[in-house]
Amino acid sequence: MTTASAGNLPGLKATRPWLSANLDAADRNALARACGDIRTVSAGTDLLRQDAPTNALHILLDGWAARYKIMEDGSRFIPALAVPGDICDLDALRFGQLDYGVTMLSAGTVAVLPRQRADALFATNPAIADAFWSLALAENSILTEWAASMGRRSASQRVAHLLCELLVRLVIVGKAGGHSYDLPLTQEQIADALGLTSVHVNRTLHSLRSMNLVTVQHRRATIHDWAALSALCGFRLSYLHLETVDDEFAPELPPSGARSRHRVTQASGPTLRPSSTSALSAL
Repeated sequence: MTTASAGNLPGLKATRPWLSANLDAADRNALARACGDIRTVSAGTDLLRQDAPTNALHILLDGWAARYKIMEDGSRFIPALAVPGDICDLDALRFGQLDYGVTMLSAGTVAVLPRQRADALFATNPAIADAFWSLALAENSILTEWAASMGRRSASQRVAHLLCELLVRLVIVGKAGGHSYDLPLTQEQIADALGLTSVHVNRTLHSLRSMNLVTVQHRRATIHDWAALSALCGFRLSYLHLETVDDEFAPELPPSGARSRHRVTQASGPTLRPSSTSALSAL
């Protein structure tokens, strides 16, 4: 792990708090100043160990990370994935010890925001406090959707839903090209996130590929038929709480009154405008 001065934190400009539509230039400068340092970390590095004390948040500027829980029998469960722009451990805003760990799935860069600085920042910049509060609510919505997958979706639907979600989340921060994106997860890690076995994940990926829906190979996912894949798993944008879907590249989703906030056309997949602060709601 290497540590450097935060400086202007260029990577912070693609994070979800930064892209919040309610933040102005002064808010963003204050957020950058509050981050204590930037750390370059390698794959397999624990940013936080399960049940260990913590006094800071980790904002993922580049790379992938995962929350994990080691169960009583030694098995591992992954309750959440973090992609560039996400906060890995939002709970650390209020809790000094978390019952999960955070590990890097790939090499990456992390900005550290000490809790004490975050509290001072929120006291003087209410728009930033609101952005982080809304992020917590959006994160809860995603966790609820993951629980729905575990409880009621088939293996094929679970895998398809995860791949759809990751595409949208990566498009937000400019990390997906067309319908293709880097996927540094092993089949075992996908299994740990979906409550399946790695053998079952392998069979499911082969099945989805044979249907010409999606291909996952060489640590990359390519969605061939967004409309069919999203219909298979009932994927809807509403639970991600995004403000704007670009007409040029909007997902073809099943009818839903819940998505009335989104502009939807009969196109082939999701595209948001990562360069525009209006691409996200006040998360």
